[in-house]
Amino acid sequence: MQLGHQLITNLLSDPLDKTNVKHVKGVYTQERDFAIACRLYFHYKIKGLRYDVAIEILNKEFYLGETTLAQIIMRKRDTIEELKNLKADSKYLQKQLPHYNWF
Repeated sequence: MQLGHQLITNLLSDPLDKTNVKHVKGVYTQERDFAIACRLYFHYKIKGLRYDVAIEILNKEFYLGETTLAQIIMRKRDTIEELKNLKADSKYLQKQLPHYNWF
């Protein structure tokens, strides 16, 4: 018998009890979309990268396809416009989303 076979068989033989799971689809979508808008602004405006390069980086950061990223960017254009009007810099973005590298 292979190592771990009995454990996996015991775990996966009975269906998982999902009665106590309270999952709400898309609960963090707004926060994610805001982060994407900020990161696009950072890569494009502050770092001076081309749009296609910035999208490629966002693709790797958020594990989203180019089409999905384009849709999110269109929805968050007001956020990007606000960042532009504020002339947001890395320090401002660091305060908004401190868990990202802005430098």
